[in-house]
Amino acid sequence: MEMLYSTLVKGAFRSWYGEPPDLSAEHEGQGLVLVADGVGGLDLCGTALRYVMGSLGVKHTVRVVAWGHGFGRWHADLTNVRNRDSRASEIAAEVTAFRERVPGAPVFLVGKSGGTGLVVKALEHLPEGAVEAVVLLSPALSPTYDLSQALRAVRREMVVFWSPLDVIVLGLGTRIFGTIDRIKSVSAGLVGFRLREPRDEAKRLQYAKLRQIRWTPAMARTGYLGGHVGPDNPAFLRKYVVPLLRVADPEHC
Repeated sequence: MEMLYSTLVKGAFRSWYGEPPDLSAEHEGQGLVLVADGVGGLDLCGTALRYVMGSLGVKHTVRVVAWGHGFGRWHADLTNVRNRDSRASEIAAEVTAFRERVPGAPVFLVGKSGGTGLVVKALEHLPEGAVEAVVLLSPALSPTYDLSQALRAVRREMVVFWSPLDVIVLGLGTRIFGTIDRIKSVSAGLVGFRLREPRDEAKRLQYAKLRQIRWTPAMARTGYLGGHVGPDNPAFLRKYVVPLLRVADPEHC
């Protein structure tokens, strides 16, 4: 079933966008984009982003991180803390190895739903400024999760997309089954991260790199109607996410 699903999804994207270039980050690629998708092994967001960026000629290597327990095993993905932390450490190690091989090349991390937990945990293992930018889509993290340590590893910004309409998965779902950081509450992907006023200047400086974007009706034109799978839509990724996966002009930093 997993192989059939993957074949069908990739076949559909290939028919729409053509085969994405197989860029080697060490030679042709300008940077590295690692995508940690949501629970259950659907990998729609990461697969769509890879094909969309390829069709736009963006010369980054895009790799979808395989971190789950297999197709349909969403509960194990959500609740296995040891697996989450182990896979997050592997992401951090891959970022470190890439930076050593290709000094100066940018690294971007993208997380969707449960995958945002791995992205944030990976960032907590990395040194200051190791990653150029981070995008969190519909994060299944608790709204009060302390992002300061993760933000320390981000050079430019962390952008969070959330929607008050994502009530089934990130409202009811995580109240019952818990968030990826194992809190039974609504998720930040439903209400945004609720920032507590940092008590020290260091935390305030880190949180200045956090930008939260609430769903708006205008996003419906891209197929994102406010629900949980909306950010997987190629049109949404093309308009809102791909522009964030670029190197900032030094004169405007």
